[in-house]
Amino acid sequence: MAERIGRNDPCPCGSGKKYKKCHGLLNQTNIEQLIDEELNQVIGQFYTRVPIPAHVKANAQLFTEWERRLSPFYDRETIHSQAVDYMYLLQAPEYWQSHVRQSSEKSSRPAVKDVLSSWGSPISIFGKVESISESVAYLRDVLGGGNYTLQLPDDMDLSIGEAVFGHFLQDNRLEDRIMLMNGLVFLESGNPDVISAAEWLREKKSHLDQREFLKLYALDLYEMIGRDESVFPAASVAEEKGQTDKGVEDEGSDVLSLLGQFLSENEVESSGLEEKTGYFLQQVNPKARKPEGVAAGAIRYGQMAGLLEDLDIPKTRIAEHFDVSPSTVQKYADDMMKFHEEKAKV
Repeated sequence: MAERIGRNDPCPCGSGKKYKKCHGLLNQTNIEQLIDEELNQVIGQFYTRVPIPAHVKANAQLFTEWERRLSPFYDRETIHSQAVDYMYLLQAPEYWQSHVRQSSEKSSRPAVKDVLSSWGSPISIFGKVESISESVAYLRDVLGGGNYTLQLPDDMDLSIGEAVFGHFLQDNRLEDRIMLMNGLVFLESGNPDVISAAEWLREKKSHLDQREFLKLYALDLYEMIGRDESVFPAASVAEEKGQTDKGVEDEGSDVLSLLGQFLSENEVESSGLEEKTGYFLQQVNPKARKPEGVAAGAIRYGQMAGLLEDLDIPKTRIAEHFDVSPSTVQKYADDMMKFHEEKAKV
């Protein structure tokens, strides 16, 4: 039998007050609820303070790029929220860490302080739902390999096999338990190609820690989930085709061959475009679904960079020629532009 708490004993909520003057009329379940409420208030208060207008202005290019890539799949408010999370949890986490420290200093409950002590580094998880028990989901992180327990909010309905991507916080009141920090994106079908592609990419970039990896590829993951299809070759597919590093080199050769053929057919001088494309392929090794997309993007990049001044055809025509979407053309064109601009600064 649990020991009865005296009216003049310290309140178990950790406030420092006597039980009779604090939660004497509440039971332990109510106290846990109060702790949860305070923790959720810490999260909510952070999102009332960000984004800071000066930061949005300084990161205007980031927001523009996220809207361009994700607008076919998510509404503008969702994209803005995703970009804000990226900016403050991955790119510049010191603002979140400062908020957690200040919240801990203000709290009068040791139990709350203890949980907040583990909140300095939010966990970004691409989690596949392995099992569900009552209102608890058990997730396997396909990026980090860990297993986590998530208490499902009343308005969240998950099924076994689905996958979610979002930002969470450790809840050290129970081992491996996590709390949802902000909205999730759902891979409702649990598309195995997308999950395998994410695992393949993480393994390929295993030299990066989790935060550095997500700084580079969070946008790609959001896009993959939004499309509900893989934009990277899954490891299983590569194995079935017997692809090796030699196969990657062959893909680059295919891109250059398609590019050269297009320039020749249209009687256009490249002014170094083929060399720049080859260098981009060598350094970045883009994981395109087919080489036509990269070749089309290279041509569009050539127009944007002033390397193809004699080629005056719209992006839609380039897309039609290579049988890819205009958004694919622009994606690889922007990737090449960004790559060469960054190299020029070094």
